[in-house]
Amino acid sequence: MLQTVPPELLVPLIADGVRWHHHPEDHRDSAAIEATCHVLADLVRPAWEAVAARAAANRTADPALHRLMVNLHLEGLDLTADGTALSLYVDGRGTHDLLHAATGRRMTEALTAQAHTPLHVAECASRLRWTRNIHCYNSSPAPVPPDAEVESAYQARLDDVIDGRRPAGDDDQAASQRLLLALQHRLGIAPGALWSGHPRGMVSLHCRAQDARRLLALGIPARPRLQNAGTAVTFTLTATECETFADTVAAQR
Repeated sequence: MLQTVPPELLVPLIADGVRWHHHPEDHRDSAAIEATCHVLADLVRPAWEAVAARAAANRTADPALHRLMVNLHLEGLDLTADGTALSLYVDGRGTHDLLHAATGRRMTEALTAQAHTPLHVAECASRLRWTRNIHCYNSSPAPVPPDAEVESAYQARLDDVIDGRRPAGDDDQAASQRLLLALQHRLGIAPGALWSGHPRGMVSLHCRAQDARRLLALGIPARPRLQNAGTAVTFTLTATECETFADTVAAQR
């Protein structure tokens, strides 16, 4: 049976092909997400190759599974709250029907056993719409709930930076970055920030008028300047002023 997948799609699964579907309030560490994607790609890629090779060797006894594997291409993985779904290119409707039937279930069972991680076929939005060149993937991913342990570790690290127990960075903008984090997470203020055109270590914060009044009440060590006909207020601070005012903001709970 000829391979009908276009040659330009025949690229191996890598970590970039693993899509992590975030819940809007999911703030887990990006490094942990990247590491998880690498691990899953390294597990599933050889599992897919092994199951395809086994299906080819057993094509006489199980022609349906061989037909399915030879006319699919694994484009990626979708990680959702419902588990890990295969993101697939399907050559045509007949193969797609096999994929969403008993043959597809046997394929995912074999992949799960080979990769030692649960996998399933996504309930994609392409069913009964197209006859060829179908991209079958999780088109409406369920949100991933925040992981309590990871969220707690993230919040502890964030508090260490805001409270000055951990540096926000190792460059001249570390003080202004700490201040921005403190403003966002202690006061709920997310000002625009501009570093270009200033000596290193200085920053300009652009705030709404109501936010600027709150900062003035806290004693921000910079003079306000009106922008855009009075609709925004700018404060320009040095690195030392950022550190001093970050201490003040950090004390607000």
